[in-house]
Amino acid sequence: MGRPKVLLFDLGGVLVDFVGLTEVRKLLDHDPGPDAIRHRWMTSRSILRFERGECAPDEFSRSFVEEWGLSIEPASFLTVFRSWVRRPFPGVESFLSELRPTFVVACLSNTNEVHWGEMLELHGLRSHFDRHYASHLIGAVKPDPEVFAFVSGDLGYAPSDIAFFDDGLENVQGARRAGLNAYRVEGLQELRSRASDLGILGAY
Repeated sequence: MGRPKVLLFDLGGVLVDFVGLTEVRKLLDHDPGPDAIRHRWMTSRSILRFERGECAPDEFSRSFVEEWGLSIEPASFLTVFRSWVRRPFPGVESFLSELRPTFVVACLSNTNEVHWGEMLELHGLRSHFDRHYASHLIGAVKPDPEVFAFVSGDLGYAPSDIAFFDDGLENVQGARRAGLNAYRVEGLQELRSRASDLGILGAY
């Protein structure tokens, strides 16, 4: 990879602690394990509709409770769901501040109107990015190719000028098919290590 002009980061699992895939297992009568839960989450009709901005929070909570067979009232589930976004990982703000003098720094998240505000506003992340992209505002989710085309076009950079970091292998593969330089990382420590290996940190 040549020198990127844009660094594009997923939020949940990369910069922000998201515990939904662990916590949802506690609501089920039978826990099928982390791999099965992740697949179910990624293919969940109610999640996909909410993250594409196709339904309001109340409709989503009713749909999710029904789809997943949960023994919890939809209103109560929505409160629990909101709590699954935790704080940014320690050191995220300084990490982003270190990059911004040299690169355009942006985020791209499969998210929804409930979690988006929690991540960007409640914990003050918005000011640490030059641009912010959310699936529910774009109307499409990663790894759909139109997501990456939209972000590249909106930024005004060729896909090959963008380095993208995500904890989902399917999202990384989708980004690579769209022409981005994409890397799978989990958490800030792994992200910093990969950025250092790529010569992004302290190189320019």
